[in-house]
Amino acid sequence: MADQAQMKSINSRAANGFEKDLDRLAAASAGESGANIVVSGVAGFGEDLLNLAELQSRLTAIELRQNVNAVKTGGSLFLAGSILTIAGLPVAMAGIAELMVSELGVKRGHALLAVAAASLALAGLCVGFALTWLGRQRIGFPLSGEELTRNLNWVRTVLRQSGRSPARRPS
Repeated sequence: MADQAQMKSINSRAANGFEKDLDRLAAASAGESGANIVVSGVAGFGEDLLNLAELQSRLTAIELRQNVNAVKTGGSLFLAGSILTIAGLPVAMAGIAELMVSELGVKRGHALLAVAAASLALAGLCVGFALTWLGRQRIGFPLSGEELTRNLNWVRTVLRQSGRSPARRPS
């Protein structure tokens, strides 16, 4: 909720920036010199680009925080399972294989292979569960990517139409 309120505040500030652009356009049509209009337009465009960069970076930071929070649990499970598997696997495999040799009379090679196959299957289940859980989480930067695309399209539109006079611009 706090992120949404922050983005609404940012959007209202951006709307104020667009109102300034309209004021500059009205002043330009009121008879300012051509050089003042160009300087004002370039300054306004630069200010708008800086505002877009600031908004884009804030949105990316918000999504990064959400990604980190989503990965904490699944990543911790995955890491713990991997560490336990790596650390305990040789000891457990050797112990189980020796028990099979001494108690069941199984040949040592067969016992070692059976224990290795069972432990790999168990490790695969743990990793598969963790990856499935992580796959259900919303990870990535979908909003930032969409917003960046819109921003770049806006910049292209502004640059394409910057040479046109205000009377010929489409509304």
